[in-house]
Amino acid sequence: MNNSQETPDSFLVFNLSEPMLAALERKGFLIPTPIQCIVLPRLLSDEGHLIVKARTGTGKTAAFGIPLVESLTTGGRAPRAMVLTPTRELALQVAGEIASIVPRREQGGLFPRVTAVYGGASIRNQILDLKRGTEIVVGTPGRVIDLMERKCLDLSAVEWFILDEADEMLDMGFFDDVEKILGHVKSDNNEKKLRIALFSATMPEAILKTTRKYIGDVDILEDSSEADEKPLVDQFYMVLKREDRLEALRRIIDGSEDFYGLVFCATKIETDELARRLVEGAYPAEAIHGDLSQEARERTLRRFRSKQTTILVATDVAARGLDIERLTHVINWDLPNDRDGYIHRVGRTGRAGRRGRAISLTLPGERRKVDHLSHSMEKTLGGNIQWTKVPSIKSVMKAIKTRIRLSVLAAAAKHSELPEEEDVPDHEDLSVSPVIGQLSKELSERLGAEEAVTVLLSMAYGEQLDSSRYGTVTEIPEPSRAPISRLLPGRAVKPRSVGRGAFKRGGKRFAYEEKEGDSTRVYVGLGRLHGASAKDVASLLGRAGGLPGRLVDAIEMKDYCSFATMPKEAARRACAFSRGKADDPAIRLASVKR
Repeated sequence: MNNSQETPDSFLVFNLSEPMLAALERKGFLIPTPIQCIVLPRLLSDEGHLIVKARTGTGKTAAFGIPLVESLTTGGRAPRAMVLTPTRELALQVAGEIASIVPRREQGGLFPRVTAVYGGASIRNQILDLKRGTEIVVGTPGRVIDLMERKCLDLSAVEWFILDEADEMLDMGFFDDVEKILGHVKSDNNEKKLRIALFSATMPEAILKTTRKYIGDVDILEDSSEADEKPLVDQFYMVLKREDRLEALRRIIDGSEDFYGLVFCATKIETDELARRLVEGAYPAEAIHGDLSQEARERTLRRFRSKQTTILVATDVAARGLDIERLTHVINWDLPNDRDGYIHRVGRTGRAGRRGRAISLTLPGERRKVDHLSHSMEKTLGGNIQWTKVPSIKSVMKAIKTRIRLSVLAAAAKHSELPEEEDVPDHEDLSVSPVIGQLSKELSERLGAEEAVTVLLSMAYGEQLDSSRYGTVTEIPEPSRAPISRLLPGRAVKPRSVGRGAFKRGGKRFAYEEKEGDSTRVYVGLGRLHGASAKDVASLLGRAGGLPGRLVDAIEMKDYCSFATMPKEAARRACAFSRGKADDPAIRLASVKR
């Protein structure tokens, strides 16, 4: 494997065009990452195919996106670049990233045009986008094949074929589709120059076998620099109405032992607005975003580093490159656009052996996005994103009382570190000033010691100890999704085959051709974004239907469901089993197209 080289301090070394350099600067990309230093020289020159072993969050999207934008500067009759991704979220992310570095029109840049095609959205609109013309298509394998079979996606002019996160596609059972698309591109372009680049975090033998089949023996490039230490972050999300997020944030801050954190917003306007509302509520907060002058930015950061302010409300671009030690929290007021953005955010806490907390304040319609991020984080950071309740007012008040009590006792302990009482003259109390001592004595004599302390606590901490300052929050319960480990006890039996099986494209969605014999098709309310695999589905159906998992065949994994073929009698038992288990995934007969 070829290893990393010394990282240059600027993109200038790659001889990029001025519009491209301006676009990178707009995004805050000033110094190339190690993987970009390895990949860009190869893809910008004519050095054949490329296989790259690259981790998530290493800047690989820009590594292949920059050469695509630099080379595809004119329009044509058909797409000239095909980028395959395993999920629609990643397809949208990649398409957005590439589009964001296309030069602006005033700089003369009209091309390349970028189109994302993926399942779960209107295929009609995507067909219209393709007919209008595009140079780069970013898509998921299933939708790309749909469009190919409908004769709506012409790959005959493709010059670039990029396979992103190949190991994810293998894990999700998409590699047969990938081979089909790649084979079609190769046959259509056998007399033309075709560049193939494959990116994968791992290199299983199945991926290497496919690459050897289509592009021969190629060196695998890898960034050999040490991976960043995984942050020790406990990840949580709350599901809230939009108007309840501020109340939830206040409770998180007040209920924490010593909150010192970043709050990420999507826009500059929202950053300013949230910081203003926090300050109005007596919270030590400031905003930082791209509209601040350098002087104002440095002043804001100085106050935050010295803990004059302990809450920094920021946009992603403004926070790029910030290195603040000992952060206790990262709050996602708005979810990031992609998993790389999520990693960059939450990785700012949980450093140097200290645990941190990352809490996302999500809206009800964002649960799917959270599920996708959680699945990715389990692989990347070693832990998923767990649902949690908004802290109750009772728990917040308990935390505040504990904090005040410890603060007072700590101050008292400092005063006690003085000479023994017999060494101090009767008229002199070294623990406090004479004025305070005299006043304390007068108040104690007049009010009594307990009443005096009560009055002083009320004056010093009355607002903090007033529970009525908190509002109500509409509780949105945890998604009713039982853990896979509970649903599938014991060892899963490997299914006989995983693939398209009896699935037939076209016609009614999720319709299947019924095979001859005693088998039937079943629907299972368990999919990839629940963390399930084909093995899990086979094990569940085997348990529910009372048959060996090897008799569960032709498993088709979807994001939130799956389909499989099994004997009819076992299918009936599985459906009956499901009806008696409210917490288990639904199992029912799939609709049949005849």
